[in-house]
Amino acid sequence: MAIEEPGVLWRDGIYFYSASSFAKQHLFYPMWGATYKLAKPYRIRRDYMDAFMIQYVESGTLDFKLRGEHFVAREGEIVLLNCRESNDYWSEGPSVVKWFHFNGREVPPLLEHIYETNSSGHLNAFYGRQAVGLVDDILKGLKTGAYSEFQFSRLLYSLLCRLAEQTLKEETPAEEAVRQSVAYMKQHFAEPISVADIASAVNLSPFYFTRLFKRLMMMPPHVYLLNYRLDEAKKMLVYTSEKIDTIATTTGFTSSSYFVRAFRREMNMTPKTFRHYFSATGKYHFLDKFRAKESHVQDKIDKSDT
Repeated sequence: MAIEEPGVLWRDGIYFYSASSFAKQHLFYPMWGATYKLAKPYRIRRDYMDAFMIQYVESGTLDFKLRGEHFVAREGEIVLLNCRESNDYWSEGPSVVKWFHFNGREVPPLLEHIYETNSSGHLNAFYGRQAVGLVDDILKGLKTGAYSEFQFSRLLYSLLCRLAEQTLKEETPAEEAVRQSVAYMKQHFAEPISVADIASAVNLSPFYFTRLFKRLMMMPPHVYLLNYRLDEAKKMLVYTSEKIDTIATTTGFTSSSYFVRAFRREMNMTPKTFRHYFSATGKYHFLDKFRAKESHVQDKIDKSDT
């Protein structure tokens, strides 16, 4: 006899998926999922499960208590749960919810980034519209068994990236400040600007600005500025014949030696070597170096044999 879940009026599923060892080590993978029609007294309380969960509210509402915060997810909204933490959710009235559990070694840092910008894991209907097609595709794959583990991983990664991505369509004051700071850096990158200068341009303290920028851009502002200067230097190396000293000065580096060190750390080669890659004879240059080294090694072998 089938076990009935209190409050589950109808279900499509549950559909299960067993991931390979390779997928568990290297990919994102679903575990099981379903679509439920719910009503009171449906309620789930868990302290721990080695999984993560997506819930999309197709109609009605669903109450959640996550990380000490109570909220109501409404029609078209989406909730991301870390089931390794305690979570509690329930239905106060009729609702239809699409859900699935998933896992992957690289899920936690991506999930934490989403939680940093949406502290409860509750994402509004704008994000729901971005995600629902992918949710449907994943549930379809679970139901039909027709998807490969790489297709599942691509769908899950795309879904999480969409939930993580900041959008200017619903720009918060924090996002606006970061966007303005990026524009300021791009406009003044050739000048000797500091993080304090950038923070002042957007009317924030250097400490708060640095924390805010790192949270939204996944790197400190000084690293973003350095990377932008290096990208501009790469363009000059490829499209101009300017000297290294001139490129360093033009792109905001305090000295050519600092530029060369920073470039080598980023690209694992000198600016001069990088330029050779894009020259008309670059491939022959490196082939000749390889052949010369190979010839030198062979000469040493021949001498040791005589």
